[in-house]
Amino acid sequence: MRRRGRANWLVVLGLIGMVVIVVLFLIGGRSATSVAAEFMSALGKHDVAKLTELSYMDGDTPEEVRKKWTYTTEVAAPYYRFRWQFLGESSAAPDTSAVRLWVWRDAQSPASYEEKFEIPMVKVDGQWKVDVRGLNRLMYPGLPR
Repeated sequence: MRRRGRANWLVVLGLIGMVVIVVLFLIGGRSATSVAAEFMSALGKHDVAKLTELSYMDGDTPEEVRKKWTYTTEVAAPYYRFRWQFLGESSAAPDTSAVRLWVWRDAQSPASYEEKFEIPMVKVDGQWKVDVRGLNRLMYPGLPR
């Protein structure tokens, strides 16, 4: 026969552990890799709002960045399909990072093969953003400049 007190303590300890994990996640913020994953997903879905939110283009207003992403996704490459796989992340300084990945350009073609690219990341106001002007132009047609 079990004692009820022991089971209650296990539940309480489990809940405390979950709260600690959530607090650590919120304090630490999102990683450069998780932001890069959101960016690549938004790029694949042609989500201009999300691309604008996650992009860093020094000197451009959010409206200008939005216009550039609209042109890229609707005019330059409206039917472009690709796939990607993350390889890792390296950080040269606390506010810069590079996320390495393989990209299969023109994923619908059987001749498509993986190519290695990097997504340059920069911390702006405590949040990771993609340095769009540092992206290799071969990764996606018509990237904003």
